[in-house]
Amino acid sequence: MFFSRSISTNKNLKLFNNFRYFTTSTIKSPPYRILFFGTDNVSLPILKSLHENQIKELQVICPKSEKKELVEEYAIENGLKITYPDPINGMKGFQVPKITTGESEEGNEELFDLAVVVSFGHFIPKSVLSKFKYGGINMHPSLLPRHRGAAPIYHQILCDDDSVGISVIELHHERFDCGKILKQIKLEPYDKDKILYNQLLTNLVELGSDSVMSTIEHFPESSKNAKDQSEQGKTLASKVNRKMSKLEWSSQTAKEIWILYKAFSDNIGLHTMIHNKKSKSDKRIKVREMLKPDSTNEMYKQLLMDIDNYESRNSTLKYGTYFLETDKSKLYHNIMWVKCKDGWVGITKLFEEGKKNTVKSSEFVFGKNTISINDQNDLIIPDSQILF
Repeated sequence: MFFSRSISTNKNLKLFNNFRYFTTSTIKSPPYRILFFGTDNVSLPILKSLHENQIKELQVICPKSEKKELVEEYAIENGLKITYPDPINGMKGFQVPKITTGESEEGNEELFDLAVVVSFGHFIPKSVLSKFKYGGINMHPSLLPRHRGAAPIYHQILCDDDSVGISVIELHHERFDCGKILKQIKLEPYDKDKILYNQLLTNLVELGSDSVMSTIEHFPESSKNAKDQSEQGKTLASKVNRKMSKLEWSSQTAKEIWILYKAFSDNIGLHTMIHNKKSKSDKRIKVREMLKPDSTNEMYKQLLMDIDNYESRNSTLKYGTYFLETDKSKLYHNIMWVKCKDGWVGITKLFEEGKKNTVKSSEFVFGKNTISINDQNDLIIPDSQILF
């Protein structure tokens, strides 16, 4: 959204659907006075890019917390002026700080040219946006209108999107992530079958940082060519939680588990539960590394054939049953295999609640007296040898 009272009587004024009050011919070329709104590892690279380039003035808005967020820490270390929103009211009633590089062209009001908002966490109300000559822009790490909301990177993985990317948009005066699109770029190449959350975040933020700088560099043209977002194809990327990262062996397929692994394993953790016989308690297990499911792989073919032979001699194994093969003649040895809805998944590294370090599957199983499908004494895997 853009608003400039100094041109409100212009005869060429046009009112757009997203409350954009000015004609693009009034926008002058950079350098600009910029007020940056941000908090975390998504925000920081863009703040750094702004700081390292020739910006006329740069100040920072970030929430104040006991444990300093990355943006606050960087601003303090580099002598950037910080203003904190009210801890209770947030941006309600927020007063935009004054510029420090001299008076604005209007002579009376000292206005920042542009607000740059990235992963800020608060809605910027109309009363605040109206204090910027050219309104505000936001970098959102998804291809809008897909994945509007707080967790777009997670949901691009969880939805198994074929294409991912970033959008630089104008700030909307009423809704999150609904402003006109200034720039939109797909991440290429994108190996959706392998990339984990943290690497995708890094790649998208790098792309977003370059795109924000390019948008600002060519802002008069970018603003003139801005396009309305379509409401068709919109999805909501709500916040994720630990419940979403819990493995449910009876209802999740190998592919679904792999998608959860890509989304959660290197951040909040992909987890399951195990009963610890020694402590007589249930312990949380986090999956640190696993094999990508591939039913065409010779190792998987051998595994499934041996499991079929085992189940033909005994009863069908329950969902969540796990074992580790120690017979080195088997292609699938030294991997912890767990039964899911439509097959088996191979786990190579785990972390057990209460332990110090991540360990290999063979170390995890050691001492637990587990039984394999190829037990030399033809022992049967007990129902208690299970993850849940």
